[in-house]
Amino acid sequence: MLQRCAAAHTAVLLSLVLCACAQDDASPAVTDSEPHGNAARDAGGRDQAADASGGTRKPTRDAGARSERDAAAMQDAARAIEPIDDDTSDDALSSPDTSDASAGEQPARGDAGVASACSDSCPKQGGVDWLCHLRFMYGTNYAWHHFGSDFGGNAKWNQQGVSKNADVERELGEMAAQGVNVLRWWIFPDFRGDGIRFDAQDKPLGLGGTAVADLTRALELAEQHDLYLMLTLFSFDNFRPTKEMDGLRARSIRPLVLDAAARKGLMDTVVRPIAQTVAKSPHHQRVIAWDVINEPEWAITGASKYGGDPTFDANPELLAISHDQMETFLRDVIVVLREESEALVSVGSAAVKWRFAWSKLDVDFHQFHIYDWVNQYFPYSRSPSEYGVNDKPVVMGEFPSQGLMGVSYDKLVESWYSNGYGGSLSWAYSDPMFGGNLSALSQVAKKHACETRY
Repeated sequence: MLQRCAAAHTAVLLSLVLCACAQDDASPAVTDSEPHGNAARDAGGRDQAADASGGTRKPTRDAGARSERDAAAMQDAARAIEPIDDDTSDDALSSPDTSDASAGEQPARGDAGVASACSDSCPKQGGVDWLCHLRFMYGTNYAWHHFGSDFGGNAKWNQQGVSKNADVERELGEMAAQGVNVLRWWIFPDFRGDGIRFDAQDKPLGLGGTAVADLTRALELAEQHDLYLMLTLFSFDNFRPTKEMDGLRARSIRPLVLDAAARKGLMDTVVRPIAQTVAKSPHHQRVIAWDVINEPEWAITGASKYGGDPTFDANPELLAISHDQMETFLRDVIVVLREESEALVSVGSAAVKWRFAWSKLDVDFHQFHIYDWVNQYFPYSRSPSEYGVNDKPVVMGEFPSQGLMGVSYDKLVESWYSNGYGGSLSWAYSDPMFGGNLSALSQVAKKHACETRY
């Protein structure tokens, strides 16, 4: 495990305190056959369709039809599997700045000048460090109250942002009371709301609507309810074609990503102001991590840049780009986040199937999602080392809150907890299909009360 180490200074007694980090030995990756392309994507648990009338994404099938749909998709996938070549797995996830040190000392990442050495009463091996606490990052995906409108609002659809929506405070309080400590919350999964101002050529001009007030209020609520936020900036949904939806214009991100000048404009007018708004808050440490983009693999077509991963087969509803183009975009976002924020950084990968895709990016922990189609070929019960992912903590950033087929929620999470994973965030409080399952979440939180709270 590679942890980023930070130094704490004091004006009186100490000039420098270095916090060392532990490194796990590399293990060879496994070789699997797995579905790819449309068969895999169609069986991927939650549906991604947006409902224009309500602004939230809803499943296109009910829970009763789920098992039948998944079974059919897996039959299709069985006819479309391809082996993974793991010969380059060790090189893909190697890192030149790994150091050996005592596992009992942890870095003070994000520490705002606190003059003390790291001290942790219950460090969790394999966990994610934040403010000298090595923990199993535990919680759920919100992931939104109003899809695409929580940060900025959406006046045309009469959807209020966080700062004007009393329901958000109630919902965060409910989640916190049931043991949620980390909340994954989406900011701009598409550009439908008022959170970004655009010119006539669909180029961003800056944050709009109530975006700044909403970000500020989200941090206040996190402080109030003792929550930590993983803020997801974008999603593969941003790569849908520009379209008019019930009186508003939802712009595609693709032209901004592919043009260097437009991409820089997106960094300067959207990404940087978001990070700066968080940094200015007295509660800025409540943002534990930035999730650069949700499941970017669905918006990629063609070959992977790195050995060990299968070819990308994009969702046909999206305007796909190459792996290299997506990596360039994500790298640009990360550079800005590093300049403006102390929070950790990750990428919300759709599955461990693409475990090397973002291995060259400057992330602090790996994040993978798992649904039934993934579990058939990449079982939940294998450790990160068995998948050849052992250079940084691994967080399961999405999985059904009721568990996988034949595997209950508590069995899933306990397996990850004991198998060296760095955390789990179920899907999702706001999803009518998966329903939150806060009761099961609460039981695990009580069992590991110290290790699951920062």
